[in-house]
Amino acid sequence: MTNERTDRKLKLAFVHDWFRANGGAEKVAGEIMDTYNTADITIYTLFDRFSDHDRRDILKSWPIRTSFLQRLPAIDKYYRFLLPVMPALMRRFNLTGYDLILSTSHAVAKGFRSDGALHICYCHTPMRYVWDMYDDYAAHHKFGGSGLYRKFILSIRKWDLESADNVHYFIANSEHVRQRIATHYNRASVVIYPPVRVSKFGLWDGPREDYYLCPGRFVPYKKIDMVMRAFRQMPNRKLLLIGDGYGTGEFRELMADAPNITWLGYRPDAEMIGYMQRAKACIFAAKEDFGIMCVESQACGTPVLALNYGGYQETVVDGKTGYLFEEQNEAGVMAAVAQFEATPLTDHAAIRRHAVRFSDDRFREELTEFVSRCRASFTGKKQSP
Repeated sequence: MTNERTDRKLKLAFVHDWFRANGGAEKVAGEIMDTYNTADITIYTLFDRFSDHDRRDILKSWPIRTSFLQRLPAIDKYYRFLLPVMPALMRRFNLTGYDLILSTSHAVAKGFRSDGALHICYCHTPMRYVWDMYDDYAAHHKFGGSGLYRKFILSIRKWDLESADNVHYFIANSEHVRQRIATHYNRASVVIYPPVRVSKFGLWDGPREDYYLCPGRFVPYKKIDMVMRAFRQMPNRKLLLIGDGYGTGEFRELMADAPNITWLGYRPDAEMIGYMQRAKACIFAAKEDFGIMCVESQACGTPVLALNYGGYQETVVDGKTGYLFEEQNEAGVMAAVAQFEATPLTDHAAIRRHAVRFSDDRFREELTEFVSRCRASFTGKKQSP
């Protein structure tokens, strides 16, 4: 295996949509940059609103180039409304003079200008809100049913397809995303599963406590409100929520007369891991393209109840490391809880062994091998479908 870390003269541009919360995409970004930490790295992103801790952990001391959005106060509160201008702002980045460009994208990161240097994009998903999950996002948007909104989405789709031509090689974070890249971009890709720091999410050898845990950002597609409504109909089952987001006002209302539901807000990783380790099971009801947190839960030896969709189909062994439920509604969640109560999954060591196959060491090895092959064969043309 060629180890890219020995190439100390490599001049590398790393591009990410934005750094707001330390979620799965950001952990992947940090792992990629750590893999190439001996290169001369410059980071390009629309804005950086990391906490000091997350900045030290993910971005280290590498130089960062940001867009105009960085100068806007409280941009992290309303950035999602600025999607119409993001393609133009990303286009203002002119990445010239680099040996290699690596991007991680779930939105607009692949849309910069360059001088034709090798560009490899780690794609978490083609933009959900303009492709597969358009209906879900439009339903939660004030103008989602208007002709103007539809016209805007069509313009973003056109830009998204054009910017895909800026990529020489795609990496998909799951087989599910590989198929979506082929469908929407008509491009081939290789699957490299995201890194999970399985050593950080250790097996708990103490007794499990009597609660279910639902961790994640409180945004509409995560369907945390749906999980809460399900538990409102199961008052004898305790639910803990960890996370924050722009839907928290509505969630407080759902908890108002539900003493079996507790919202713990944001918790640092170490504290959240503790809750994961002691939970009976963790619940994931979103349509995820991979779902790093679902694997992290299994790395703790904790079984999961997850929607039978996308990445969960690749990371959960139904009936052994968790239960997959078919319908994304309250009845689906309730059925999964009933199944777990009737047949608990208690081989926590086996659950963890399954999760180890998604380790960060495996990710680094697969990534460096793929990038080495791309650099060796690069002709200046994009990879054919």
